[in-house]
Amino acid sequence: MMTAPHLHSATKYRADIDGLRALAVLPVVLFHIGVPGFFGGFVGVDVFFVISGYLITGIIARELAAGQFSIVEFYRRRVVRIFPALFAMLAVVSLLAVATMLPSELVRYGKALAATSGFASNFVFYQESGYFAPDGHTKALLHTWSLAVEEQFYLFWPLILAGLHARGANSIRWIAAALTAASFALAIWLLGVDPSAAFFLIPTRAWELMVGALIAVMPLLPARHRLLREVLAAGGILGILAAVKFYNAGVPFPGPAALLPILSAAAIIVAGGSGSSLGGRLLSWRPVVFIGKISFSLYLWHWPVIVFAQVGLLLDHSWPVRSAEFLLSLLLGYLSWRYIEQPTRLGAVRFSSPRILGGAVAAMALSVLVGAVAIVSQGLPQRYDAQQLALARYEDYDGDKEYRGGSCFVVGDQPYDARCLARPAGQPTLLLLGDSHAAHLWPGLARQHGGYSVLQATHTGCRPLLPAGGGKLPACEQFARRMLTDWLPQHPVDVVVLAGRWEARDLAQLPATIAAARRHARQVIVVGPIPQYAAALPRFLVKEAGHDAGAAERGLVRAPFALDPQMRALASAAGASYVSLIDGLCQGGHCRTLAAPGVPLQFDYGHLTRDGSAVVATLLMQAVQPAAAPQAQRSAQAGPAEAGN
Repeated sequence: MMTAPHLHSATKYRADIDGLRALAVLPVVLFHIGVPGFFGGFVGVDVFFVISGYLITGIIARELAAGQFSIVEFYRRRVVRIFPALFAMLAVVSLLAVATMLPSELVRYGKALAATSGFASNFVFYQESGYFAPDGHTKALLHTWSLAVEEQFYLFWPLILAGLHARGANSIRWIAAALTAASFALAIWLLGVDPSAAFFLIPTRAWELMVGALIAVMPLLPARHRLLREVLAAGGILGILAAVKFYNAGVPFPGPAALLPILSAAAIIVAGGSGSSLGGRLLSWRPVVFIGKISFSLYLWHWPVIVFAQVGLLLDHSWPVRSAEFLLSLLLGYLSWRYIEQPTRLGAVRFSSPRILGGAVAAMALSVLVGAVAIVSQGLPQRYDAQQLALARYEDYDGDKEYRGGSCFVVGDQPYDARCLARPAGQPTLLLLGDSHAAHLWPGLARQHGGYSVLQATHTGCRPLLPAGGGKLPACEQFARRMLTDWLPQHPVDVVVLAGRWEARDLAQLPATIAAARRHARQVIVVGPIPQYAAALPRFLVKEAGHDAGAAERGLVRAPFALDPQMRALASAAGASYVSLIDGLCQGGHCRTLAAPGVPLQFDYGHLTRDGSAVVATLLMQAVQPAAAPQAQRSAQAGPAEAGN
């Protein structure tokens, strides 16, 4: 019989691990709510994976060593741990989905519900990923992808452990190390090929759980010395907090960047398994431990709270709303833990394994049935009249296709199609530069170009701003520098149009960006922020068609209205023309919502439909000076001195 690998105290309760759970779940919740300073909060999921791999592997290894392991008993415990709180949440969310979701959303919800019931929702959300994929804030079960990854891991890992049991602890350690290395290498490779697959799928996430498993099966690391424990615990806490603070959506994940939170979590577990430390005592503080105890239920409930605040109540993410979301998530998390998790876990011994597993199968089957009804019924369209249904269909609008996604509207290091920047001889040129809020001008400018050849260089999530400093540049700043300081001097144009989803922090970089563009263009136009909504505009229009007058006006986000005059003053002072979409589309706080009868101006919170783009292009072309001789031709006639002015 194999010698039991050291379990680092995995066999007894550790308050510091509940504290580590709190350090994982709170950043996730605050990140999803949108609290500044927590934009890297998504790393909390990775911390959860390490904890789970450590605890579950330790339990299995101990039972194998004692000759007590049963795969049926293992899955019975997983059912008791996961199913009651999960399926209670699914029941409530399903009722809210029927009451609030548009037909296409309800169809997607049905698919996610059926997949969640079988712990396969990560595959569904991977298939739905993409820049203009349906808004994540309409996907009430999006957060269940991590549960799916974890349960998929536990389909094969216990069997591997049981199969290697007779061969001894060293075999387990070598196989665990090999699986960890292979999964990590795959994550790094796939991150450059298919980032969504790397994020959602088990082969590239397994290494995170395996790190925890390695801690459980490796010999005790040399952390018996107090100083080393202090360094490991404090460094682990600071490492997780640093990732939460400094990571954001632009960090490629889960590749090498995931090492910081993963190894930090591992350091905390190792330190706590060897003795006490100041960091361990901090994590063992009663309020922190309490959050850790309710962390599973808190995680289950926080995302539906956020989603239905937007989808059901159509609330903007103001600070009062964010605060209410946080407090309600805590309350629901506590109630679920106290009245669902605790009674079922503590009272589960009264039920036989067949009865528990039978109940689990029944719950899964019922959820799949409800999901199938939503899908087959095409989202229960009878809840809406014909006018509402026509408007609701725009919620599925394919903006990526309209904006030339994949060729002239690109992601990451994807190259531009040569046709995007082709310059017909003898024709004046207009360069459209920016993010998706520049790309959505393309369909309109293609129809109403005023005699200009329209060139398009647009990049997802990248506002057209030159970086303030030097050194290694993030992808978006590389994009702006490449276009404005490398490409444009070699290819002067008549007009440069700078457009983006502007933020107040962009104001400092705007003058230098305008100056760089003016050196090689006759005219620079800055397009100001477009009116934006707390949820997709078609949703508000559906409510208005249902006799809720003024719904769209109430849903307007106020930030663009405050930013617009600041941008106008700054752009004008820098010598650029300014197009205010706020002034052009809104009067007295009431903004234009239809591009044509029955056609919404925008299909989501702010991106234009094809007809909406034509409306905005008309406003833009009014600011464009009449087409003259091509810039390249004038520059050649004027000579180098004049061309550089």
